Amino acid sequence: MNLLEDINLGAPVSTKKLSIQGQTKTFDVYRVPIEYLIYNKKNGRIATYVSQFIDEGKEFPEDDINAFNNIIEKYIEQSNPDALKKTKANIKIMSQTEPAVIMANGIVLDGNRRFTSLRQLSREGAGAEFSYLEAVILESDAYTEKDIKRLELNLQHAIESKVDYNPIDRLVDIYRDLIEEKVFTPQEYSRETQLSLTKVNEEIEIAKLMIEYLEYIKQPKKFYIARQQKIDGPIREIYKIIKSKKVDDSQIDEIKEVLFLNVLSLDGDVSRKIRELKLVFEDKKLSGALIDEVDEKEVFDDANDFFESETTQKDVSETSILNLTEDIKNQVTNITERYVETKKLSTAKNKPIVILNKVDSLIKDIDKDSVLRLNDELRAEFDQILNSIEEQLKELGSN
Repeated sequence: MNLLEDINLGAPVSTKKLSIQGQTKTFDVYRVPIEYLIYNKKNGRIATYVSQFIDEGKEFPEDDINAFNNIIEKYIEQSNPDALKKTKANIKIMSQTEPAVIMANGIVLDGNRRFTSLRQLSREGAGAEFSYLEAVILESDAYTEKDIKRLELNLQHAIESKVDYNPIDRLVDIYRDLIEEKVFTPQEYSRETQLSLTKVNEEIEIAKLMIEYLEYIKQPKKFYIARQQKIDGPIREIYKIIKSKKVDDSQIDEIKEVLFLNVLSLDGDVSRKIRELKLVFEDKKLSGALIDEVDEKEVFDDANDFFESETTQKDVSETSILNLTEDIKNQVTNITERYVETKKLSTAKNKPIVILNKVDSLIKDIDKDSVLRLNDELRAEFDQILNSIEEQLKELGSN
């Protein structure tokens, strides 16, 4: 099908300027019936959803446009529900104000959210006017695949588009365009996106780190897991740590493994907690001690066995979720938190007071009734520790 040749679209309704093949050109805008339009499954905003669909062994119904579009529509909505609601509400009140860009075969290059809004409004019976998408139509034969990719980059990196682009999907785009398929050189990508070459190279390294993380947890290229775990912030903090000149290069591989395990183990503000580890790993003595302890307690081995186990692989395949066992999580967080505290205390001017305050707080947390319920063996151990503390306090008090 060629929309410009096979469908009577009537006269153009407006024009739109686009930068393509190195030139800014003015194109006619037509009202295209949405029944002829097809989502672009290579759209970067839904890269992680499409990869999950394929990884689950499913196939897109390419011979049934409506069924195909119904699948992709769900992903467009899931990628940013709030943005879709806003676009849909605006179109319902003001109609479409910004033309989309489509190929002559009906594939939507730019305007997937507008297309989705119109599909939903049309289904809901909002009116016949919502059965048309105003769009520039590009002839497939007139442009190379790289020309189209350049145009998509220009449109995706527009100011209003940067806000609602999932950061993991953007990293997947970087990986595919600059590492896997090498559609662009870093220099070309820099020109098309107006990002500095330094920033582009940094994004390439972070995308590689995302790939390395997925390989470490034995889920290679399962980008939807990276999205589900929201690793963008933590992975950027890991990048800053391993790029620090103060970090021992000979420990980089082990440091990355420890940090990857922390991504899976920590709760709350994971990015901040990873950031706190920077000072630990910049201290070669502490860094080596932490790595040795994780190794001696066989955390690396236990985690690797867990990632490789058939049970884990089956669970991830069925649920698309990867969670470490509580035992491994607790070991990782306990070791991590202890070394972070050690580093903080080593740099504190009032270190003795800080430590005593912590001890005081911890002692207050001890339940006296629980102490009374200890059996003879545990009570003997408790008394031994208590006596040791009392002796040490006496020594401190006599100085």
